Amino acid sequence: MNTGRLRRMDLDRRRRLVEIAAAEFASEGYGNASLNRIIDGCGMSKSSFYYVLNSKADLFEFVVRELLDSAAGTISIPKPEEFAGCMFWPRLERFFADLVVASQTHEWFLTLGRMFYSQSPSTEQGTVSDTLAAVRAWVEELLLVGRASGAVRDDLPEALQVPLALGVIQVFDEWTVAHYDEIPPAEHGSLADAQFAAIRRLLEP
Repeated sequence: MNTGRLRRMDLDRRRRLVEIAAAEFASEGYGNASLNRIIDGCGMSKSSFYYVLNSKADLFEFVVRELLDSAAGTISIPKPEEFAGCMFWPRLERFFADLVVASQTHEWFLTLGRMFYSQSPSTEQGTVSDTLAAVRAWVEELLLVGRASGAVRDDLPEALQVPLALGVIQVFDEWTVAHYDEIPPAEHGSLADAQFAAIRRLLEP
């Protein structure tokens, strides 16, 4: 990936490339996504594409980074220590609600979720892997704060509780992403509430 050439790329063309590629990866999955279809959809020549990107894997990385940058400008991730004390669950519920609103307001949140579960090379290394590792670290720190505050049960070993919580969160997230279009819009909020309640029942003393 030639980051210097990407930065110099015309802004409208860059935005078009991200939109077309993200839609292709999200709908077809990484393996079935067609690089030729993406290039044609952007109105680019192959030589223009390969001038800035070397491969489909590079394009995937580029698009994920662009969408994550957009997400960072929309959602502020609070530090785990901000959840300390008796406000642990109310504070976490508000943050969860903010994420739900963002996912309903910005279509690229769903697109990004579908790309994360598209079995791309980045699942094992790269931006997706780094992002998932950061999420795991944040959840682990959050649970430690919750345990210290008495808001999270401490009768399970930390080494068991962390992967258990992460597993449930990922199952909820992946299922919701996969079935999002089948869920009536009026039910999105109630589904999110039920998922949060299930996580709370799992972790609360």
